[in-house]
Amino acid sequence: MARFKSRNNDLSGSDSTHQVRDRKALESLLEPILPAKKPQTELLSCRVPRDKNQALKQWCEDQGVLFSDCVRSRLYDEPLPQPRPHQKSSSLDRQILIELNRIGSNLNQAVRKLHSRSIPILLASDQKLLAQILQTLDEIKEQLAK
Repeated sequence: MARFKSRNNDLSGSDSTHQVRDRKALESLLEPILPAKKPQTELLSCRVPRDKNQALKQWCEDQGVLFSDCVRSRLYDEPLPQPRPHQKSSSLDRQILIELNRIGSNLNQAVRKLHSRSIPILLASDQKLLAQILQTLDEIKEQLAK
């Protein structure tokens, strides 16, 4: 598994063995929740007259279509995507989003520390935190399945 690459390859002795083992343990815990890699995209910019730009943005807003979706459909000669109806989210959805945001923040912090090697070994408290994250994700999956 090459998701996490070590920036510090000058590990030696017993510390190296512990760090490799702990990194593998962390990777195995994170594997079920890491997002799949998405294809790379690039930003395309071009200059257009201000009035044409405003008119196109207004048309997109009136049609309920994202500006970028409209431009892509014209650029690639594809049909315009169907407008997405605006749905009010329930309080459960809001709570799930808040919890996922917290989990994402914790996960980002853990990965940053792992990459910076500021935590040389996976502590028991980190293992407990990751187990809690996985449990919370399982609970969210159950709530979404209902």
